[in-house]
Amino acid sequence: MVYIFLCIDFDRDAAFPALGHKHAVSKKRQTELQDILTDPEKSAEIQGSIEGFDQILSFLIQRKLPTVFYFEARTIDLISKRYPEFLKRLNQSFFEMGAHGYDHEDLIGKETGIPLEKKEEFNLIKKAKERIEELFSTKIIGFRAPYMRLSENTQKILMDLDFVYDSSIYQESDEAIIPYLDEYGAIEFPVIKTPKESLMKGMYTYLWPLFEGKRGIKEIVSNYIQLIHNSTEDNSYISINLHSWHFAYNVEQNCYLSQKEIRKNTEFLIKLITKLEEIEGVRFSTPKLWLEENELLRKT
Repeated sequence: MVYIFLCIDFDRDAAFPALGHKHAVSKKRQTELQDILTDPEKSAEIQGSIEGFDQILSFLIQRKLPTVFYFEARTIDLISKRYPEFLKRLNQSFFEMGAHGYDHEDLIGKETGIPLEKKEEFNLIKKAKERIEELFSTKIIGFRAPYMRLSENTQKILMDLDFVYDSSIYQESDEAIIPYLDEYGAIEFPVIKTPKESLMKGMYTYLWPLFEGKRGIKEIVSNYIQLIHNSTEDNSYISINLHSWHFAYNVEQNCYLSQKEIRKNTEFLIKLITKLEEIEGVRFSTPKLWLEENELLRKT
């Protein structure tokens, strides 16, 4: 059995680190005045995550497709206030909810120049976890670090806050993989990056290149099928990783897309999901369901 995890980083539209600011700033806001940039709420755009994700959300709900959402707490908090009906649509029993920082913080300060102190990082992750749990009335057990950057403290903090797993590390592989325990006892669900010398030519399993027009849908589908066909280990998994805003916003062009372009990107993902569902021995799932089915997590 090969499991497929559809993993969605649900955050502000194209969250970027800004020098001197601990919170992320939406790409469209980067040239705004300082009084806007210094305000985490004012500097967060969520248009793409609302308008662009609407069609694919309807598809996921109609199909009852297991999906894991790693929520940036600021974004889902703004949605709860401005678009409460959208929040209700996200609250489905077959969706798993995870955390993705509060303001999409650069935990190590690589690009902001402000690495977070251990206590501050603890408080931010705790605040994010509690807010998401409150909004969805569910226990959060999974974490994905903003920018896929863990600090030297993150893994210990996750265990102290009763997270069960993390999914913030890339692992090079040309086949499905198995999660493993980190040094603190948390379970790591890595994200695959295929070797450059493989048939998949160094493909990350994030769908940026597809939505930005750098790889075609036929190549993406073929690469995922190849990953599955290479896989022989039982209960291994492959993740499909994307952002909530990417259906509707092009980073390189720094612009929102038309409804026609949004439909095109939506159809790309639907085609990928449909093609993988047709393969014998493949099941869509989430990390939490995987842990329950493999008796590594008590059902909650």
